[in-house]
Amino acid sequence: MEVNENIITNKNMDNFIQSIERDFFIGRTEELEFFYNHLNFTDNDVKVLYIHGTGGVGKTYLLNEYNRISNEEGVLFLKMDSRDFPQTPEGFADHILTLIETNTHTQLYSDTYSLRKFLHSLSEFASEKRIIIAIDSYEHMDALDRWFRQVFIQNLPSTIFVIMAGRHPLSGEWVESPAWRSLTKEIELKDFTLAQTRAFLDYYGVDNSHMIKAMWNFTDGHPLTLTLAALTDKEFTIGTLHEQTSQILFELTQRWLREVSDESLHRLIEAAALFYSFDQSSLTAVLKQEIDIQTFHALTSLSFVKPVKNGWGMHDLIRDAIKMNLKLRHPERFERFNQRSASFFYKRTITNRSPADMASFFYHLGDEFIRSVFFQEKIDNSMYLEPIADYNFHEVSRFFEHRKSDFSESDAQFYNRETNESYHFHASLEHNRREMELIDETYVKKINYKDAHLLKNKENKTLGLSIIVPINEATLKVLAKEPVSRAYFSRLNEQDRKEYSVPENENAGWFIRFLDYSDSTDTAARSFMLYNLFPLLLTGGRIIVSTPLPFFQDLLEKFGFLKIPEATHYDYGENYPSLTYILDVRGQKLANYLKRLTAGHSVQNEMDVIETTFSLTEREVDIVKLVLEEKGNAAIAKELFVAEITVKKHITRIFKKMEVKNRSQLVKRVMEIIS
Repeated sequence: MEVNENIITNKNMDNFIQSIERDFFIGRTEELEFFYNHLNFTDNDVKVLYIHGTGGVGKTYLLNEYNRISNEEGVLFLKMDSRDFPQTPEGFADHILTLIETNTHTQLYSDTYSLRKFLHSLSEFASEKRIIIAIDSYEHMDALDRWFRQVFIQNLPSTIFVIMAGRHPLSGEWVESPAWRSLTKEIELKDFTLAQTRAFLDYYGVDNSHMIKAMWNFTDGHPLTLTLAALTDKEFTIGTLHEQTSQILFELTQRWLREVSDESLHRLIEAAALFYSFDQSSLTAVLKQEIDIQTFHALTSLSFVKPVKNGWGMHDLIRDAIKMNLKLRHPERFERFNQRSASFFYKRTITNRSPADMASFFYHLGDEFIRSVFFQEKIDNSMYLEPIADYNFHEVSRFFEHRKSDFSESDAQFYNRETNESYHFHASLEHNRREMELIDETYVKKINYKDAHLLKNKENKTLGLSIIVPINEATLKVLAKEPVSRAYFSRLNEQDRKEYSVPENENAGWFIRFLDYSDSTDTAARSFMLYNLFPLLLTGGRIIVSTPLPFFQDLLEKFGFLKIPEATHYDYGENYPSLTYILDVRGQKLANYLKRLTAGHSVQNEMDVIETTFSLTEREVDIVKLVLEEKGNAAIAKELFVAEITVKKHITRIFKKMEVKNRSQLVKRVMEIIS
């Protein structure tokens, strides 16, 4: 009798807990729809549902919701965690039998217990009742994976459906076998959208729109981080959220890093967190040690590391958390890693002329304004720039019609989680109205559609319009007559006019005339368009921009553009002085420009540039430093505690790598690089 009372009490408690959690469950429409469709077990094509996503994204909560739905529909839901039983077929079977007994008070054990008997008994039991077996933390089932797939699932009756949840996507035979691919439905859980975040925070009493947007920006819609942020304080303000940033990210990091059993990976994770995107060679350059393929594979197999456009990238939340933690604990190491990264991408940019390397170089310069604006985390990778031609010109007309019919001021916030700062873009109603008076679709025709693009997403929806005018003999007259550009191009001296007057199939530079968006608050679209300006820096010409907006003026100065005072104009109105800027990256000027940007870095950073440029060892760098101090071989040997003959051998190798014949040439070569 006492046992029954305990069962009733436990059941009441379970009902209470499920009721509360159901009230807090939001979103996941696609996942719930799929589950409802399979509760009748009529679709024999799918035997397994696999849900995956990073830690804290809500996999366990979704399984709990499936459990509640199953109970309502009279389906037995057996939920287990792979960490709760020995990773053997016997351990798995014993756990299943215990769950059945606990949930149904049915005894399935027998004196002739065996795996065959277990499977037979399970099938008999399932002939009377629909069953769902749900396994959480499936990433810990590696040792049992083959048996589970080939023996257990293959012998299940049609009345048993299997759900698995893990941090990693399925691999191996799950995806290599056409049969298992057809039997398995795989769904990745994503972070919450702004709308889902708003619904989630409503349960915590957060209804201020600015606070909701701030928490969404801070958490990226990651459910666990949202929960931690919502629990920071009873008084929900942006200030209290910012005060708790370090603690929230520290706790998040600790939870995520639980999956990293190999402690030797921690230093590699630290280095990888500094990169917007990384590969094997960039990590090798930062750590000054060769990263073997097995170690790199272990890193990229972590659930919070995923393939990105130019290599691999970390989930932005854990990336920022690890960076902040490293900056607090080891500021010197943090600075050294960043300097080496900038040096690495400087060398790659000069050598390969890759836009991705150029972008990474600016990322590692460490300017938070540039990072926040050009490297937004919510960028939709499906966006693309579509060249404008006759076939889609009607979309340009439609874009301008929309903008002219919907005049409003433009506001956008670029949030930086590391600094808890937002960079505010603002364009007044008057500015936007005037812009639509100064430019329309006829401008695109005047430049013969050249380098005008529509920004679109995978649904073919137009998100923005970019007009970057190539400078040559065909466009020079247009630029000299049209508002905004005429302030500079109508005043060209004879030499500049001659240099700009290249044939139409060539470009002497670029005039960035127009970047505009269907939704002025869409920071992801803005960042995508701005990020795609990096290739202009590698075209070997001059880049000219004219703007009255302080946001862009500050950004241009951060990039090292120079003002042209005589080209200031008032085309946007007498209260809006427009400054004109120029950046010259022709020939050797590109290398000099990039070196100027690193001028604020330390002497050590300059030596990192030398080290990376010539593939010097750390010992060779030490010797180069002492040579620059005009020390002889004997003095160098004494300072480094090595034999003088060893110093001579090192210097011979250094001369060969740097392609010089003597110390004087070496010093000159170094100064050419770092001056």
